[in-house]
Order: sequence, then C-alpha cells, then structure tokens
Amino acid sequence: MNNYFDYFNYTHGLMNQNQNNYNMINEQDDYNIDPYVGFIRGNLFDNTYVPYKNYNPARLNPKNEQENDLLLVQIYGFAAHELTLYLDTHPNDNKAIKLRSKYMNLYKQALEQYENKYGPINLSSSLLDETPWGWNTEYWPWEGVN
Repeated sequence: MNNYFDYFNYTHGLMNQNQNNYNMINEQDDYNIDPYVGFIRGNLFDNTYVPYKNYNPARLNPKNEQENDLLLVQIYGFAAHELTLYLDTHPNDNKAIKLRSKYMNLYKQALEQYENKYGPINLSSSLLDETPWGWNTEYWPWEGVN
C-alpha cells in the first residue's frame, strides 16, 4: 500500500468482513473527527491542531493484515484517550462522552480481534489466563524473524 487511499480501501475491505461489528474508520461525527487523521498528526480535534511550519504528517501504510489490525487498535485507542483528556476539562459534554464510549468499544473490538488472531499485546490480556502461558510464543518483531 503506497498511500492513504490504498490504506482506506484496504481497511474498508477488511472491515466490511465485520460490517456489523465495526463502524467505518473515516465515519465522521458531530465534532468532525477522523480518528485516522487525528492519530497520524497526534491531535484529534481540527480546531486545536496547529501544524509545525510546513510539516505534513506521514501517511501510514500497513504492509499486511496484521499491521492493519494493529493500526486499528492504535487508532481507536488514541481516539478514546484523546476524548478522555478532553472530558477532563469538559465533563458535561454529553456528545463527547458518547463518542468516547463509541471509540472505547471499537478499541476493545479491534484489540480482541487482534489478540485472537496474533496473540496478546499487553499483560492485561485475558488470553494470558490460559495454559500454556501465552506471552511471547513467537519471535519479537525486532528480532527480524518472519
């Protein structure tokens, strides 16, 4: 995948397999939030984003299904976290509370899907409550073994 449109189409193809479980990643809401764009630039809200000089955030191009699934976990986790921080200063914003809940649910679904396919990615995973111990049964990504 060489650009955002390839990523977008790839993501939609994967997510259409689970249409009932996932909302489209580019679906925007009352805040005009695109979680992918927010993730790559590090700021979820358009009205508070100020780019550094002429910097354009790099588009992320997952090379395979596993990288795409991990990217979805990261995107939805980031969106939920950003909304959590926003709610620290705007605790009565009901739309933001609902939006945070939406992204937390998408994060949990993406995390569960990833862990069921590829194994746990953090120590709080319920997959680690099983025998045999499921942590690091494969090579770590930095070991360079595919």
